Amino acid sequence: MQSMEFKTLATQESEKKLFFNRIIFSIIVIVFLIVALLLRLIQLQIFESDQYKLRSMNNTIRTYSVPATRGFILDRNQLIIAENQPVFQLEMIPEQVNDVDATLQNLIKHQLININKVKDIKDNIERHYQFKSIVLNTKLSDVQMATFANNRMQYKGVDIKPRLSRYYPKNKTFAHALGYVGAISSQDYQTVDASLYTGQEQIGKTSIERDFEPLLHGIPGNEKVLVNVRGKVMENLEKTPYQSGHDLILTLDAKLQETAFNAMKNRKGAVVGIDPTNGEILIFVSTPSFDPNLFSRGISSSEYRSLQTNKNKPLFNRAIAGQYPPGSTIKPIIALAGLQQGFIDPTKLEPCDGAFYLPNYSRPFNDWREHGPVNVKEAIQASCDVFFYKTAINIGITSTSNFLKKFNLGSLTGIDISYEKSGVVPNPEWKKTIKNQNWYPGDTVNNGIGQGDMLATPLQLAIATTIIANKGKAYQPHLVKGIKNTQTKTIEPVPLSVLTDITDINNDHWNIIHQGMSAVINQRGGTAFGIFENNYPLAGKTGSSQLYSIEKTKGKKIPDNLKDHGLFIGFSPLDNPKIALAIIVENGVSGRTAAAPIAKEILDVFLDREKP
Repeated sequence: MQSMEFKTLATQESEKKLFFNRIIFSIIVIVFLIVALLLRLIQLQIFESDQYKLRSMNNTIRTYSVPATRGFILDRNQLIIAENQPVFQLEMIPEQVNDVDATLQNLIKHQLININKVKDIKDNIERHYQFKSIVLNTKLSDVQMATFANNRMQYKGVDIKPRLSRYYPKNKTFAHALGYVGAISSQDYQTVDASLYTGQEQIGKTSIERDFEPLLHGIPGNEKVLVNVRGKVMENLEKTPYQSGHDLILTLDAKLQETAFNAMKNRKGAVVGIDPTNGEILIFVSTPSFDPNLFSRGISSSEYRSLQTNKNKPLFNRAIAGQYPPGSTIKPIIALAGLQQGFIDPTKLEPCDGAFYLPNYSRPFNDWREHGPVNVKEAIQASCDVFFYKTAINIGITSTSNFLKKFNLGSLTGIDISYEKSGVVPNPEWKKTIKNQNWYPGDTVNNGIGQGDMLATPLQLAIATTIIANKGKAYQPHLVKGIKNTQTKTIEPVPLSVLTDITDINNDHWNIIHQGMSAVINQRGGTAFGIFENNYPLAGKTGSSQLYSIEKTKGKKIPDNLKDHGLFIGFSPLDNPKIALAIIVENGVSGRTAAAPIAKEILDVFLDREKP
């Protein structure tokens, strides 16, 4: 039997002491950890609670900007000519996207965005707050929406949003008057108050849409929403509504505009019609035109390049920026200058044998035909060049130039859209400054029939016609008639402003000019006689502006782009004019055959409505 071994008393005491030491150490460690945990809880719950509460809120509550509805544009009879239609946009919230570059590349691969738009998209991302929605595609097709739906899981932070897009129901008809809109770009942000834009709306790029952008775009609102960790909206918390943009009521008459547009038949040129009693522009047509809906839906680079390189320049606003020799349309003004300054006796006949010769100058200045003896009224009626060659020489270039400027030729009219051209009324100083050439008597002769260096826009010719119709007075031409406040529903009319008022011309001289212009239409031998019905209530003047010397093309077929322009100006009715027209048809050969028939189509509609 094995004997049992017992620990000594000293060994037992030693082990007991070690055991208690371990218990005390463990208790101390536990107490330390509890104290540390309590201190951290106190720090989080008391001292840093506000900071973490705010951080938590930012992770769950987000504020989105809500773009304002763009104001409508209406014609003078309240017909809508620019409105908004719902579309589906592709938008991105950069903060929710893990890799923006990779996401954009995938979207390009799936043909959901245009590769040429990537730079603008990145510029907008850098410009905006992270939680602002960035537009990637302004108008998704049905195919694109289906493609995105099939690949939605790849695109966290990207979503389809219903928005409103600009729509022009008349397509090309009002394009140059209204202009067009497009997605806001980094260049646009340099000219507008960025706080008034969310980056999701469209902005005016040209004409009315651009120049009245501050009134049309409205003020954006915002919306606070509760979202989960995936960014899905769980609850709408608070909403500040947007303020819609104001509606614009234009001076344009949709019926007359469409009549003029259709009458031009897409030929190159312009038609401007003005109400002489107030300067309201009733017709503003430039052809060929373009469809502004291409821009609002997001024009492709190939479509835009096609418009830019088109030889007929459909984007060019000929009504205010096309500068043309006015040709015979200025003869009534030259005649008025001759009458007023005593160089023309209205009772006297002047011979016309088909050519005019300057002293010591061998080349004749030819007329378009031999007219025989004519007085001033008959010279206007038959458009006798020789009569006006002589008149221009008698008056002299300085007096002629100064008189033409009274009719606002050579000056901006101040129309309420941008990029108007001023035209040219030449004189010796102008020629020396611009061309570094001397002025010759032959220049004065050509100037007398609106040729040479003289240039005018269709709008300027319409204003000059208005001054003739009103016997000296014209109002500032304008396209906007009134501004309709979408909140109060009140309409604020645009105040009238007198552009010019010539008061120093004898009324009898005005009457002679009116009689001559009426004879153009209503008397045999008039250059537009036979185009209109008998006793048509119109005073007018045809014109042709020569682009190429007839002598240089004798015996040759003249290319279409070098054929003369055809022009027509006129006002109606005779006693109380309510419309003044200026029409130019590029390369139309003659005002009688190209421009006067267009005037008739317009005036037939206008006068029919004016009947009691």
